[in-house]
Amino acid sequence: MVGKKMGLVVFSLVLIAVLFIYLNFKRVNYELTEYEERLIRYFNEVALQSEYNDNPQRIIKWRKPMILYVHKDGVYKSQMQMIHQTINDINGLATDGFKIVLSEDISECNAFLYLCNKEKVAELNPDFYQSFEDGIVDDDFSGLAYVEFNWSNYNINKVLIYIDSEDPIDVQKSTILEEITQSIGLPNDPKTYSNSIFYEDKSEEDVIINRFSEMDSDIVRLLYHPKMKPGLNFKQVEKVIKRILKEESEKGYK
Repeated sequence: MVGKKMGLVVFSLVLIAVLFIYLNFKRVNYELTEYEERLIRYFNEVALQSEYNDNPQRIIKWRKPMILYVHKDGVYKSQMQMIHQTINDINGLATDGFKIVLSEDISECNAFLYLCNKEKVAELNPDFYQSFEDGIVDDDFSGLAYVEFNWSNYNINKVLIYIDSEDPIDVQKSTILEEITQSIGLPNDPKTYSNSIFYEDKSEEDVIINRFSEMDSDIVRLLYHPKMKPGLNFKQVEKVIKRILKEESEKGYK
């Protein structure tokens, strides 16, 4: 009798899993606008590609709050205002329960932002500093986000962010926005849109961006939508985004 009940439970779980896959990845009958087609392409560029070799080409994201501690060697009032603004903007776009929380208790944090010069990073976190020395980035860089995630479930579990406090203040603020945003699972810097916070050639062209573009906001919103699951690949992401956009269109979101 126990064996039959166990078999029924297993069958039910398998059936639920099959129904979930079918409902989430079946063909979506929705005609995209020109903007939405560009949005999907850019989402895939930013979220599913990377500057580095350890890119899984799958969605990675936080499934728990990102608790952020800021190491700084000064007051940095303007920089802290930018950190607060970026956190508020991201939290306002997420609808799946994710949020970034600033904390003064370093023991509870899973994300660390170093707002200082490179020498101070070497003192505070030698392993993180070594990534600078190992050539992960060019010698002349304003910031960096290092994201650790679980390869079995693609959940982000730790983030290290560096902001060079010796750069001009407008560069620091732009870098804060970029690196915090990249730390939530948007690792790539394409050259597609020069008004995007992810634009690769900002420093070379002296482009300063202190606010998300419309497309940047939509990318963050889509990544932290309840339907966007860690581990999705290119084809699955396109179907999920189409489903989200279709539902929003039917509800008059746009």
